[in-house]
Amino acid sequence: MSKKINKIDVTSNTITARGGLSLFNRYIDNVRILNILQESFGHIRKSSKGLSIILIFKQVFCFIFDGTSRHISYFDHLKSDEGYAAAIELNQSDMVSTPMIKRFFSAFGVFSMKPFRSILHKLFLWRLHIAKPDIIEMYIDTMVMDNDDAPKRHGVQPTYKKVKGFQPLQVIWAGKIIDAIFRGGKKMETVVILL
Repeated sequence: MSKKINKIDVTSNTITARGGLSLFNRYIDNVRILNILQESFGHIRKSSKGLSIILIFKQVFCFIFDGTSRHISYFDHLKSDEGYAAAIELNQSDMVSTPMIKRFFSAFGVFSMKPFRSILHKLFLWRLHIAKPDIIEMYIDTMVMDNDDAPKRHGVQPTYKKVKGFQPLQVIWAGKIIDAIFRGGKKMETVVILL
């Protein structure tokens, strides 16, 4: 190592234990997924006031990646955390609150499925251009989403695993979902063998 610690002192910089978020944040910026999401969902923004779709999606991705909490109400805590804002390279004034996130998610409906599937297809083609595989192997499977613990369970149905939830059908390549259809829980499990 060419550089060594030569002094220990107090710093005015914001320090955080979530250093990995900075790298993840750079990754989602560099793969330009936020621009694709802006193109597909920019129309759900009803007015020019407030945060852009890109800033909201960025915070949702970082929230999921961080995994400290699974509760939407945690966005209020993050909004007041200077270290978290610095880790994802945002001004604290650009941090979302819980009500903002709830309004954001409520703007998505049945008609949002087609754009999401289109994004999955674009990402699949992007990965194929990078990997250049000789053979493309895909499989289809379902994933049971257990919603038994939720106080509000709008639209859930009993699944074959005896839980109340959903059961999307997914096409998977190299461990990545490349297409999906969101379905109710009562759909029968589907196993397809691709040759």
